[in-house]
Amino acid sequence: MADATAWPPAPWDIAFARFRELDAWWAGNAVTLAEIYSGTTASVAPTHTIGGQRYRGGVLGSLSKMFLGQPIVENEKRMRMHLPLAADLCTLSADLLFGESPQILFRKPDDLPLQEGDTRASRKRQKWVHPAQARLDEIIGADEAHAELLLAGEYSAALGGAYLAVAWDPAVSEHVFPKAYAADTAIPTFRHGRLIGVKLWSEYHDGSEVFRLVEEHKPGSIEYTLYRGTTRDIGTPVQIDTRPETAHYATMRTLADLDVAEGALPETVKIGTGTPRLAVTYLKNASPVRDWRKLGELSYLGRSDLDGIQDVLDKVDFAWTSLMRDVENGQGRLVVPEDMLELSGKPGQGANFDVYRQVFTPVSGTLGKAADGNGPMSIVQFAIRVEEHLAVIEGLKKEIASALGYSEAHLGLDNVAGTRTATEIDADLSDSERTRDKKALHAKAALARWSLAALEIDKAVFGGDDLGDLSQPPAVEFAPVSQADPEKLARTAQLLDAARAASRKEIVRSIHPDWDEDEIDAEVELIQQELGTPAPNPEDITVDDPQEEVPTDAV
Repeated sequence: MADATAWPPAPWDIAFARFRELDAWWAGNAVTLAEIYSGTTASVAPTHTIGGQRYRGGVLGSLSKMFLGQPIVENEKRMRMHLPLAADLCTLSADLLFGESPQILFRKPDDLPLQEGDTRASRKRQKWVHPAQARLDEIIGADEAHAELLLAGEYSAALGGAYLAVAWDPAVSEHVFPKAYAADTAIPTFRHGRLIGVKLWSEYHDGSEVFRLVEEHKPGSIEYTLYRGTTRDIGTPVQIDTRPETAHYATMRTLADLDVAEGALPETVKIGTGTPRLAVTYLKNASPVRDWRKLGELSYLGRSDLDGIQDVLDKVDFAWTSLMRDVENGQGRLVVPEDMLELSGKPGQGANFDVYRQVFTPVSGTLGKAADGNGPMSIVQFAIRVEEHLAVIEGLKKEIASALGYSEAHLGLDNVAGTRTATEIDADLSDSERTRDKKALHAKAALARWSLAALEIDKAVFGGDDLGDLSQPPAVEFAPVSQADPEKLARTAQLLDAARAASRKEIVRSIHPDWDEDEIDAEVELIQQELGTPAPNPEDITVDDPQEEVPTDAV
């Protein structure tokens, strides 16, 4: 029977063992990686059972091949160097997706009714703005919000997913704001792969005790509970003002909570959010986690950029360590007769090997008369194989780029831009653009849902003008990774126009892909005015009755 207070609870202990491994790669924590891959840590959970015996699958089940997991003999001064490639990959993913703040815009409805005196053409020229757009721009357009999205993007790349919550505090902000949580601080609940609830937490360590503030998010409500436990047990609830970091949550109690007998105040603080929507969205990095696709709720989690390439990252560290060992061994050392050195220590105590010492004593028997003080001096100089090691590391980075779908140029490979054309440089970035576009599918859906919940919670907490119709989510647009060449776009537009292969509207759209329909229509109208319109547009005829249709044969 599972321990009711174990944290994290099953089956999430499997996921959190993987999160610990991924987090160690991301943070560059070589000590934790050595513990994991040497099998000396008790936190590595088994992933499957065969014949009643529990085993670890994947990389964790093949510890013997990992360089970082090799045992070190006691008192051996073995060098282990870590190259922070994993951190670079996660930063790259976040930069590609959120390097520029995404645009979140409500589009004009297609069925917007005509007002009296308007024509269809005049309606197109009118700039339509959703009633909630200005407030949404204030919420998500702030630099702090952009920075939080970058953080969420890096969390997502490192651990496979991140949670974006709607947060508010009138003491620090005049509107709601996004707050990112990493996947290793959340226990989600999915239905058909969609997030319907989640427990988020923050930890505060006090010696051997661990305090966890758990936020249980449900549609329409949030419950805050502070637990006192250990690293492995969630423990028991305590009053939320036990910790100074969480005391301000006590001010959110309802009158019903306060209207109790002394000493009977509930530990949990429950509040309504003012919206039937969940105040948290899940920002998935990629899918699926290949070895979790049959493991129930774990199958709905996202895949980290680092998942499946741990052995390649390990070999990068192996090659980098080998190069640094060559550098160390390549220090020139002078071997001299024993009587030319000043020895320390007492007879019988042996000798210590100092790798940074520049002069060493030869073994008497190997240098003949060196022990008599008549041996010649000699120089020991090992080669530093720089090109060979860097070629190995470059080959491993190419494998990583291929596995993740990133362009080699983004990993610093074959970066000789001075010998290539702009078209060739753009082509080098196409792999990263495709990968970024696939990740953007998850991000667009998550940000659209977050925006609707944020607007409704903001209205409930801070008041303000009417939000209008929020039945349809806003559109989320990401800036292109590589900006298009204006000269190339102009040539393409000229060819399309000369061949009569596209309408004026489509040509304008191809040159300005970031414009909305209103801006495109306005530009087309200006072009037609400059060129001259051959005949009156039937849509310009004024309609007295908005519901009355204009005959197609009207003159």
